[in-house]
Amino acid sequence: MTGRIRDEAIRAVRERASLSEVISDVVALRRRGRSAVGLCPFHAEKTPSFTVSEERGFFHCFGCGEHGDVFAFLMKAQALTFPEAVRRVAERFGVPLPEEAGEPARRREPLAAANAVAAAFFQAELRGPGGGRARAYLRERGLSEEVIERFGLGWAPGAGEALARHLRTKGLPLEDALTAGLVMRRDRPDGAGGVLDRFRDRLMFPITDASGKTIAFGGRILPGRPASGDPPPKYLNSAESPVFRKGHTLYGLALARDAIRKADRAVVVEGYLDVIALAQAGIGEVVAPLGTALTAEQLRLLRRFTETVIACFDGDLAGRRAAARSFPVFLEAGLWGRGAFLPAAEDPDTFVRAQGRAALEGLLAAAEPLVEAFVGELAGAKRDAVGRHAEAAREVARLLKRVREPHEFDVLARLAAERLGVREDTLRSEGAPGTAPAAAPDEPHALDAEATLVELMAEDAALAERVVACGIIAEFQHPEWRRAAEALAQREETERQARLEALPRDIRERVVRRLLEERPDVERERALADCIARIRRRGARGEERRVRDEIRAAQARGDSEAVEAAMRRLKQLMDETQAEKART
Repeated sequence: MTGRIRDEAIRAVRERASLSEVISDVVALRRRGRSAVGLCPFHAEKTPSFTVSEERGFFHCFGCGEHGDVFAFLMKAQALTFPEAVRRVAERFGVPLPEEAGEPARRREPLAAANAVAAAFFQAELRGPGGGRARAYLRERGLSEEVIERFGLGWAPGAGEALARHLRTKGLPLEDALTAGLVMRRDRPDGAGGVLDRFRDRLMFPITDASGKTIAFGGRILPGRPASGDPPPKYLNSAESPVFRKGHTLYGLALARDAIRKADRAVVVEGYLDVIALAQAGIGEVVAPLGTALTAEQLRLLRRFTETVIACFDGDLAGRRAAARSFPVFLEAGLWGRGAFLPAAEDPDTFVRAQGRAALEGLLAAAEPLVEAFVGELAGAKRDAVGRHAEAAREVARLLKRVREPHEFDVLARLAAERLGVREDTLRSEGAPGTAPAAAPDEPHALDAEATLVELMAEDAALAERVVACGIIAEFQHPEWRRAAEALAQREETERQARLEALPRDIRERVVRRLLEERPDVERERALADCIARIRRRGARGEERRVRDEIRAAQARGDSEAVEAAMRRLKQLMDETQAEKART
C-alpha cells in the first residue's frame, strides 16, 4: 500500500526531529536531570512516570510500559502506520522524503480526494429530497442528527451514474474513481462503454483509516426495497484498493481512539449500526470489523491503544462457538481477549436501545476470558470422539507455544488439562517454547549474560551488529532471550521501535533502565566482551563434559585409540579455555 522510505531518509528525519517538541503537543514536560518527565498520555496516572530522553531520542512510561522514538509516539498517539508517522515528522521539520518503488504518496492522494468528494456527495444526498426514506429509517433506528453527522452517514441515489457525473463535474479522473472502487465499468450487450456507480439506492457509511481519512464505504440496502430478480446483498463494501485493505481496517476507530485510551478498553461489535448505537449511548470505545470475522491484523491495530479487548457475541451455541474460534486469532495478535454474550435474538444495537447503557455495561463487566470458551468448545467437541483427546491436547500445545505471559500460559494449561482430562505437566512440556539444557554450576551467570547482550543489542545498533557477527546468539540457551536476540538481529537499524517491540515487557524494562543509566562507551565495551566470554566458557565446559563422557565410554569398551583421540580433544579444549581467560 505504501512506498518504502529509504533508510537514510528515515535517519535524516529522526536526526532533525525534536522528540520533546512533538511530545509537548500533548504532554506537559518538565526537566529532571538530562531527561524530561510528564503524565503519560497513554494511561491515567497522577504521578509522572513518562520519561523523555531528547539526547537518546526515546520515550518510556514506567507505568504502562509504552516506549519508543518520535515515530512510535505518533503511531501510538495518532494511530498512524510507521511510514505515515515518518512522513508526518518529515513534513513538520522540513525534511525532504524521497520514496522507493511501491505505491507512492502521489498515487494515493488522488484516491483520497475521490473518496472525500464521494463522502460529501452522499451526505448531501441524504439531506436532500432523495434521502427521505433513508432519513426515516435512521429515525426508526433511534439515531440522532448529531450522531448521523458525526459518523458522516449518507445516501447513494438509485440512478446508475449519479456519483460518476458528480465526480466528472469536480474534475476527478475516471481512472481514480475506478481504482478507488467508487464506480465500475458497465458491460452492455451493444458493446458500448461507460461506467456505473458501485453503490446505488443504499444507506452509506464512510470507512476511515485510524487518522480519520475516508478510504472506503459500506452501503446498506433499506428494508422493504422492492425485489426485482435476485436480491442484492444487504451490505456492500468498497473493493480493496491501494488505500483500503478490508482485513486491516476497523469501522469507527478514528472516532473511538481517544475513548479507547481513556477507558483502557475496546469493545468490538459486528455491524456499523451497532457501533453508532453504542457511541450514541455513551460507549465511545467501540469498533467493528467490515462484515467478516475479526482478523489478527485488526486486533494488532487495536493493541496500539489498549490490551483490553471485549468482543460481543450472541449468547446461543453458535455465538459460543464463534467466541471459541476467535481465541487463537486474539492470541496471534498478542491479546488474551474477553467475550460478552448477549441475550438470544439481541444484538448490541437493539439491546442498548431497549435496555439502556447501564445494562450493556453490566454485560461488558461480566465478559468472560475467551480462553474459557475455547477450552470449553474444544472439550465438548472432542469428548465423545474416540481417540480425539490427544488431538485436542496437541491443539492446545500448539497454542501454548505462542503464549508469552507466564500467567496466561498457566491458565491455559490448567484449564485445558481439567476440561480435556489430560495431564497438566504433559501439556506444559509439549507446549513449552523451548527447554534449556541441564544447568551447569555457573549457568545462571551465563543466562544473565544472555540477557545483558540483548539489552546491549537494543541499546546500540553497532553493538548489535557485532553480536550477530561473532555468532554468539547460536549459543544462547534461554529460549526467551534467544528469541529476543534473533528478533533484534533481523531488524534494520532504522526500525528501532520495531526492534524494541519485539521484546517482552519485562525485558524492555531492563533495556530502558540501562538506556537511562547513560553508561559510558568503555563500560558497554567491557560488558559486551565479558558476556560473550561467559557464554563461550559455558559452551566450552559443556563440550569438555561431553568429551570426558566419551573418554569414560571408550575406556569401558577397551578402545584405546578412541581414548587417545578424546584425550587430545580434551587438552585442546582446556588450552582454548585458558587462552580465553587470559584475553579477558
